[in-house]
Amino acid sequence: MVFSSTIFLFGFLPLVLLLYHLSPRVARNTLLLFASLFFYYWGEKGYSVILMASILGNYAAGVLLARSKSPWLLAAAVAGNLLVLIGFKYSNFIADNINFWVGSQIVPLTKRVHLPIGVSFFTFQGIAYVVDVYTRVVPPAPNPVRYALYAALFPHLVAGPIVRYRDIVDQLGDRPTRLEELSTGVRRLTVGLAKKLIIANTLGQYADIVFRLPASELSAGLGWLGLVCYSLQIYFDFSGYSDMAIGLGKMFGFTFLENFNYPYIARSVTEFWRRWHISLSSWLRDYVYIPLGGNRVSPFRTYMHLLLVFVLCGFWHGASWNFLIWGVWHGVFLVIERLGLGRILDRLPGGLGWAYTIVTVMIGWVFFRADTLPQATQFIAALTGQGSGLFDFGDVWNREIVLALVLAIPACTPVVPWLASRIREGGQWATAGWELSAVAVCSLLWLILLPCLCAGAYNPFLYFRF
Repeated sequence: MVFSSTIFLFGFLPLVLLLYHLSPRVARNTLLLFASLFFYYWGEKGYSVILMASILGNYAAGVLLARSKSPWLLAAAVAGNLLVLIGFKYSNFIADNINFWVGSQIVPLTKRVHLPIGVSFFTFQGIAYVVDVYTRVVPPAPNPVRYALYAALFPHLVAGPIVRYRDIVDQLGDRPTRLEELSTGVRRLTVGLAKKLIIANTLGQYADIVFRLPASELSAGLGWLGLVCYSLQIYFDFSGYSDMAIGLGKMFGFTFLENFNYPYIARSVTEFWRRWHISLSSWLRDYVYIPLGGNRVSPFRTYMHLLLVFVLCGFWHGASWNFLIWGVWHGVFLVIERLGLGRILDRLPGGLGWAYTIVTVMIGWVFFRADTLPQATQFIAALTGQGSGLFDFGDVWNREIVLALVLAIPACTPVVPWLASRIREGGQWATAGWELSAVAVCSLLWLILLPCLCAGAYNPFLYFRF
């Protein structure tokens, strides 16, 4: 049950909202917790016990760490979370690679290990919680229900963002729920849903077509078209889910931090990572990079730590060599920018810095999207004109792609927030007009979204590997 499904939008969500707002305030957290656990159980059935064990283990660790500042206890708590992540996410990858290099089934896997949805999110949240309790950034949760609500809250459970306990600790108690927040949440949910269904899903279909073709037989034009479609799909899909999560949180009185800030306008790879998947990049900074020494160590060690962080970033996204290469790719460019390229980019015209960044990021997406390393290398070769050209630009190009690109490209820029700020400068009447326009646009979007939802069209969930 994902946010863009009819059963969630027209069944689960309205029922939970109704019961939540009709319940006494003292009962709302308990209701929301049971709703969140049911939401997860709907998709994972018996594997929900993994989430429950994570919740109980991290809550208990928080209680013990508040009483004892033992580094060994912290190490055990962090290791417990990592063992869950490694055991379920990387067992297949590790076994396959050992068997490949040894040349025999030395590590037999009679059955592939199941990957629980959202395991990367709730284990990273658990690690952040125990570390923050240990360092006295936050007190431990006062009771298991409070921590369980934080860990299992359905808006951020299966597709992020990575929400830290410290950021919502004050919201986990008695939250006021105002009509204004509910309205804001509905609008944010609508925008996220439109990003996902109208833009990401449309462009994703064509990206899938191109990436299913033999990479060595693509023309350069068709390769770039497929890559542009995928680059936009991954952004609008992931940022759309983050928008939906933030909107859903608002409906229940929670304020989550932003997870994307128009990353495709970045003028360096460093800036890109300040804007892309902010909850992950800031988590890696605060819980890996800074504890390793951050910028306080020698330049060489700083560069090695950056590479290590992005190796972890790659593997966090999925258990394959392609993801590792994707992480190393970004890490290498971050090091190069630290070595001096960043200062050069600062002096160049903005357009040149943007072109360098967008091409670098898009080449990285080839490794992220391709199923195998040979496919990725052949696809990159096709982008440079080394494909046979059997399949060309015109084999895929049509009006639907044009329309999706016309919507997507401006939406990658902060043109709407800029326009809103300029209108609000016009005074009360201008602001009222903007609000009415926003309501009208949301209503129009739902007229477009409803047929998409009811038709049961192409609607992939890209984060099943997370």
